[in-house]
Amino acid sequence: MKKSSKLAKAIARTVLDHPFFATLLLRMRLREDKEIKTACTDGKQIRYNPDFINALQIDQIVFVLAHLVMHVAHFHPLRRSARNLGRFNKAGDYAINGILKEAGLSMLPKALYHKDFSNLAAEQIYNRLPDGSGDDDCEVERNDDLEDGDPGGCGGFEDAKDEYGKPLTKADRDREEAEVTVAIQQAAQAAKAQGKLPGSLARLVNELVHPILDWREMLRSFIDHTARNDYSWNQPNRRHIADGIYLPSFRSNGMKPLVLAIDTSGSITQKELNQFQAELNDILLNYPATVSVVYCDCEISATETITPDEYPVDLKVTGHGGTDLCPPFDWAITNVPNAGCLIYLTDLQGKSPEADPGIPTLWISTTKDLDLPQVFQPKFGLIATLELQQGCSEE
Repeated sequence: MKKSSKLAKAIARTVLDHPFFATLLLRMRLREDKEIKTACTDGKQIRYNPDFINALQIDQIVFVLAHLVMHVAHFHPLRRSARNLGRFNKAGDYAINGILKEAGLSMLPKALYHKDFSNLAAEQIYNRLPDGSGDDDCEVERNDDLEDGDPGGCGGFEDAKDEYGKPLTKADRDREEAEVTVAIQQAAQAAKAQGKLPGSLARLVNELVHPILDWREMLRSFIDHTARNDYSWNQPNRRHIADGIYLPSFRSNGMKPLVLAIDTSGSITQKELNQFQAELNDILLNYPATVSVVYCDCEISATETITPDEYPVDLKVTGHGGTDLCPPFDWAITNVPNAGCLIYLTDLQGKSPEADPGIPTLWISTTKDLDLPQVFQPKFGLIATLELQQGCSEE
């Protein structure tokens, strides 16, 4: 069996059996690299030694691919900071392998796993790992070479870099985290639609899609990914054809219509609306799309449709009654069935739909403390917290 054929079969099996991992995997470039022992990712690409891959069984390759994808989903290439590379890789392995095991994947024999590290982040595990002496109560495999980027032998990660190979700035890292966050949500939706989202991954998504990120970056990434959220086997990824690997490629059919829901219950100030409106217009200049605006308090008070020729979008608050977050979704399903996404500016202090309506959703919350008892936790979608900028006008 050809090496590339073996990898292609593992990717195909991942697509068929594990859509969550596959959706994230197919956004990344795969590249042979005989200079490394196993495999590695920087968040944008996966480099692999073909001899390492060819020595594995198909189900083991599936595990390696999912393992690398999960390093990215946990932001490990973005969050090492000054931590030791090998030690943070080890901590990262412990953080993700329990999830992969619960998801039913076949771990490699030497993959790092310990039940005491379940539900802990790599940063927490990093501080609990033994230094190589003592701590005999913790049955954790020790590795003397803490500079090794793959202590577990099933794929490691390295720091994310820019296109020139330089370390990312904080703004770059925030942008990357926002993009990964949106990709995670879309991967979860793809898996959920097929009934293949294990409980461990559902918990992961619930934890990872509510980070405190810059809301503007999340909004921009959300709209960007909405325009590029499908892949097809009918259009192979030409990047890998020369290597004999046929992978589905992502395709973009242009920007689908957007639905913008505005909570008009009286909790959204004009200052908040002005800031949101300015950023939305800036983004939509780069991603022209028809926008259906739905104003709603306890019921829909007004709607309007804005085409790209009518930019800038001019939002106005009407209503000021109670809060019900459900009507805009019902309206969108009926009036914009091909909506690419729904963006909801709200304080989240009202009931939201019990069931996922099937529309990618981004909640822009004006409530900073999402743990308040009056705040309803949406059962789907991403949440970004609107942070007001100094000097934003009320007019």
